[in-house]
Amino acid sequence: MTFGQGPTTNRRRLRLSLRKLREDRGLTLEDVRKKMEWSLSKILRIETGTVGISVNDLKVLLSFYEVSDPATVEQLLDLARQSRQRHWASEYREVVSPAYMDFLGYEDDACRITQFHPLVVPGLLQTEEYARAVVIATTLTPVDDDVIEARVRLRMARQRRLFGTLRHRRVRFLIDDDVLHKPLWDQAVIYAQLSRLIDLCDHPEIDVGIVRRDAKVPARLTGPFSLHEFESNLDPDVVYLDNMPNDVALVDDVQVIDRYKRAIVDLFQHADTGGDARVRLLEIRNSFRPSEDHSTEGVA
Repeated sequence: MTFGQGPTTNRRRLRLSLRKLREDRGLTLEDVRKKMEWSLSKILRIETGTVGISVNDLKVLLSFYEVSDPATVEQLLDLARQSRQRHWASEYREVVSPAYMDFLGYEDDACRITQFHPLVVPGLLQTEEYARAVVIATTLTPVDDDVIEARVRLRMARQRRLFGTLRHRRVRFLIDDDVLHKPLWDQAVIYAQLSRLIDLCDHPEIDVGIVRRDAKVPARLTGPFSLHEFESNLDPDVVYLDNMPNDVALVDDVQVIDRYKRAIVDLFQHADTGGDARVRLLEIRNSFRPSEDHSTEGVA
């Protein structure tokens, strides 16, 4: 499998192709329902990517659409096969939403990821202790401890998968300066989290921007989001809005995504980056010394 083509992306390529084939032929969903003798909900779920489509069903559908070119047929059948492959995070399906599983798939396939969070450190940068505190604090309904721990393990697995090997992609993070001043949890947790951010400033594939406290930029009021950009022009960029630790909402409207891209540019223009970000993080970390054991720490 080539880079940028996991099961989630392949499923999207397939559903977009099938919808285009139907629309190009001037067919409605009702036309397809009558010919295929499927329920309308099944057709809708296939075209929205909620469910996959079997190879046999796809062959019949392509015949109805009069797709006869062998190469095109095989390409679409291959997409159907690949889209049904097991996702690496399948073991966590019971503790996160289906939308979050799709989010993980797009995260896996993106060639560039940009995340902004105005309230907490983005999940891909969190230490395990910080992640556990965030998951507990943002879980509104009572859940068992093993669900909390599973969600934390998933977050750590995301980090290992993203950063553990060179994947020829860029990852950018924007963190509001105010986030780093909030003593929301034990100071040792905050101190360790700041130390992690300082280390990541030296990572060649990571850009960290600290949006300055005095920055008067409207985008600071934007809620948390993640922009996923893809290598192939067959895969339109997407934005995910971060709600709860196990829930996200997809935005795939091109005009809306362009507005998020402009917001990212504005935020980076008002952010400390590179060495300036590292210096700023060191300054903030010095105000969160958890004990005298760290009295000599505070320099690179």
